[in-house]
Amino acid sequence: MREKQAKEDARHMTTAIIYTSTGDHLLAGTSKGRLNIIDAQTREIIYTEKIAGSVVTTLRLTESGKDLLVNAQDRIIRTFHVPNLSAEDLDTDTIQMPLEHKFQDVVNHLSWNHVAFGSTGEYVAASTFNNHELYIWERGHGSLVRMLEGPKEEQGVIEWHPHRAMLAACGLETGRINIWSVTSPQKWSALAPDFVEVEENVEYIEKEDEFDIHPHEEIQKRRLDQEDEDVDVLTAKGAGGLGEDTVDEFRMPILFNLGESDSEEEFVNVGLGTLRRKSPGDQDDGEATGEERASGRKAAGGGRRGKRK
Repeated sequence: MREKQAKEDARHMTTAIIYTSTGDHLLAGTSKGRLNIIDAQTREIIYTEKIAGSVVTTLRLTESGKDLLVNAQDRIIRTFHVPNLSAEDLDTDTIQMPLEHKFQDVVNHLSWNHVAFGSTGEYVAASTFNNHELYIWERGHGSLVRMLEGPKEEQGVIEWHPHRAMLAACGLETGRINIWSVTSPQKWSALAPDFVEVEENVEYIEKEDEFDIHPHEEIQKRRLDQEDEDVDVLTAKGAGGLGEDTVDEFRMPILFNLGESDSEEEFVNVGLGTLRRKSPGDQDDGEATGEERASGRKAAGGGRRGKRK
């Protein structure tokens, strides 16, 4: 078995290679779909695993070096989590590279020319073989979020901008570099606070002299004329107060001097610092019994009859 495995390994050929973020190790893909981790100092393979069913064509790492992107000729794009290979207590027998996602076109079964991570590592982009579209997946859910269309030619190597939402690709037929970007609409309200944005066209009736252009001399003359106008600051204009005569206006009777009243019981407190005279239907405390009200009416009636005599 060992001799057979050695013969198979001898037939392997390295097809893709990339350094880790620290530079202490090399990640290498082979023509048999295997991934080898090589110690850069000892030049020995410390880990090997079959990760694809065909030739590995591209290896990419995120900026942090914790995620690996693998493209193979089996038409499947894979992402793996890379362990900390520079740890002092690293045990080569326990190294594991768990698979995160598989991206593929299950409808058209397209092959991929080149792949790349987004600037933040949250997205994966790929150019298609014998097709002009670019595919973009979101790693959080592993779903396809956008298909970019551009020139009608096959795109080769693609590369994300390191800080902005821009993607560059090289056309295989013309050699032109095509760039896709996200264009944000201009917000005029940020420049002019009184500017109102509308979703649809609104009919506006222009005033007669609203947009007339006047000479600067005329505008300056109007401003000086307004400054020369006399302003009356002595005459008090009416504001609808108690001092003005109003027609058919109700006024609440207020007694300012309680000493002029025969009894304080004739007034009711209706607010803070406001009193009014009791009306015939008002009661002192609102707790008088029916007998008290009846006796009060009899006494009042007797007083009125006595006056008539």
